[in-house]
Amino acid sequence: MYIMNASIIDVLIGNINEDQNLLKETETKIEEAKEAKRAVVSRLKDYRNDVSVLLKYADEAQQKKIEELGFDFSESERGLNPVASLALDILMKVKGNQMTNGELYSAYVKTFKNEEDAFSYTEFNIKTRSLFNTQRLLRKKGKDDQSSRDNIISINGRVIPKSDGKG
Repeated sequence: MYIMNASIIDVLIGNINEDQNLLKETETKIEEAKEAKRAVVSRLKDYRNDVSVLLKYADEAQQKKIEELGFDFSESERGLNPVASLALDILMKVKGNQMTNGELYSAYVKTFKNEEDAFSYTEFNIKTRSLFNTQRLLRKKGKDDQSSRDNIISINGRVIPKSDGKG
């Protein structure tokens, strides 16, 4: 009887050892799968950024395919804050789709009945930064390196003429 108990215990010990090793292998596979998932999620985020920049160049069929892939880039989804949306609207309506940063700020301030309700020049520039980060707007440095007010702001897709060195 004692020999039989020993073999049952040996089988139990063998099963425990086998399952502990199997658990280690499974945990390793889970960690590898999590790392693979992180890499894929990171690539998908990069694709989302790429699409947000390049979407303006897509035709209707391509835009539909992108939407079918689960990407929604309606203006609310693009995350434009009200100040950035207003600045973009102002530039869309102005002749040539460009103006200096100071002119753009002044046009923004004029949209308020009470000018004190407008953000300061610095806050305005912070709020509109997303338009440059997403390449919706382009900035060409003005003559004064110390001030951004004479920087020329234009909608991306419009060619900014190179300065000819005159004036």
